[in-house]
Amino acid sequence: MGTVTKEQIKELFRRVDKRLNKNIDVYIIGGVSAILGYNVIKETNDVDIDGKIDSDFKKIFDEETKFLNLDLYLSSKGVFYPPDGYRQRCHSEDFPNKKLTVWCLNQYEDIQRVHKKQPFEFDKLIEIFNEEYIKVSAVGNIREKKMNLVDLIERLFGEEYVEDAKVKVGLN
Repeated sequence: MGTVTKEQIKELFRRVDKRLNKNIDVYIIGGVSAILGYNVIKETNDVDIDGKIDSDFKKIFDEETKFLNLDLYLSSKGVFYPPDGYRQRCHSEDFPNKKLTVWCLNQYEDIQRVHKKQPFEFDKLIEIFNEEYIKVSAVGNIREKKMNLVDLIERLFGEEYVEDAKVKVGLN
């Protein structure tokens, strides 16, 4: 297993897209979704797909991974319980998209599932966001990132936590 870059994955999907004879939507979950959709750097050797893997897509995918010398295989996650309506919140990547549309899991879906199983502590989540994300690694529009966290807080904890979250991340 090795680290696969966003550019390697994009090149793989561009090549697959060029060879497809039909339109296919692929919903990527797991590590490759994080790499592709959110620039996470991580090791992985599988591309987790939600749903049945189309046989034509699989054949082309396997041939192209071999050609590009990538240690990747397709995996259909049979035990995946996302929140209702998650596909409407997925976003597609900006490939040529002639035949293949690659959808990435919304970054908040995994957080919501974890929270349902083992709830986060409100204050600890805010502390990590402020001290380890905003102060250390956040780039781009910081206000937007803070607003995204407040949206997440509302989803996880409810509307009654929104004003407190705004104050604690510096939006008020």
